[in-house]
Amino acid sequence: MKPEKLAQELAQAEIFNTLPYPECVELAKVAQPRELRKREFLCYEGDVWPMVVFLSKGQLRWAMLSAGGREYVLFLVRPGVLFWGHSIFDDQPMPASLNATRSSKIYLWPREVIVPVLHRNPATMWEITRVLVRTMRAAREVIYGLAFRPVAGRLANLLLDRFPCEEGVVERDLTLSEMASMVATSPEVVCRLLQQFQTDGLLEITRASLALRDRSAMERLVEED
Repeated sequence: MKPEKLAQELAQAEIFNTLPYPECVELAKVAQPRELRKREFLCYEGDVWPMVVFLSKGQLRWAMLSAGGREYVLFLVRPGVLFWGHSIFDDQPMPASLNATRSSKIYLWPREVIVPVLHRNPATMWEITRVLVRTMRAAREVIYGLAFRPVAGRLANLLLDRFPCEEGVVERDLTLSEMASMVATSPEVVCRLLQQFQTDGLLEITRASLALRDRSAMERLVEED
C-alpha cells in the first residue's frame, strides 16, 4: 500500500484518529509492512514485544493458555484496528499470544518510533488510556462469562457479536475449533449446539454462512446464568 493511502487509513483508526494528519503521514512512511500466513504468530505469550500493529487486511486473535495447556481466545482484531503490545508500557512479557486466523496484511512500529509521537500528542496518550480501560472491561466480561455462563449462553453471545443487525447473514469464517476456544468448550459441543440452534429456529447454517433468524431467543440464552 502506498504511504498516502496508509496515512488515510491510520487517520481513521481509533487512537491514531486523534493525531494531527501530518503525524499519520510520517507514521505511514516509516511503517514496517508484513504479510502473515494463516496461523502465523506475531508474538507468543511470554515474549517481550514492544510493538504497535495496524491490521489492514485479515484477522488476528489474542489468546492465552491455561495452566493445563488449553487455549482461550479473549478477542479478535479486525481490519482498521490498532493493537498495542503490552511490553511498550512496562517492558514485561506479553500475557497472551497474537496470531493470524487468516492471511493478513499488517503494519508495525517499534516503541522507539511510537513513544516520541505520543509525547508530542497528549490527547493521543489519553485516548490510549480510554481504549485500554475499555479493553480491560471487555476482558472482564469474557472471564466472567467463561466462569459463570452456561456454554449455550457463551456460544449465543459469540454469535450475536457477529450480527450487527436484527437479522442478517455473515460469512462462516471461524472453524468449530476456533469457536470452541473462544467459549471454553470442545468442538463437538459447539457442533451439537449449532445444530440445536438451527433445529430451534434461531439460526440457519450452511457450509459458508450463518443466518440469524431469532435474535430475541438468542439474547435470552445469553441472559440465562
